Amino acid sequence: MHTSAMKNGRKFFDCYVSGFDSSESQVIVVEIGSQDVNGSLRDVCPPHLKYIGIDFVRAKNVDIVLQDPYKLPLDNDSIDIIVSSSCF
Repeated sequence: MHTSAMKNGRKFFDCYVSGFDSSESQVIVVEIGSQDVNGSLRDVCPPHLKYIGIDFVRAKNVDIVLQDPYKLPLDNDSIDIIVSSSCF
C-alpha cells in the first residue's frame, strides 16, 4: 500500500467513523482486497471497530477467503462500513 493510500485511509476513518454510535453494538468494517502488501487499512482502522479482511487468497491480513467473487459470505445488513484501497 502506498503511503498516500494509508494517509487517505486514516483521513477516511477520522472523518466518517465518528458518525457511528458504537455504544449499542460493535461497528463492523470490511475491507475488500485486504491482503497486506506493504501495509493495510487494518493498520489505521480505529481499535474499537471490528475489522474483517476479505480477499481471494489466504494471506497476511485476510480473515475470509472468497470462493465466489460475486458473493460475499456475509449476512445482509451485517456490515456498517465497507472499504477498499489499492487492490486494483
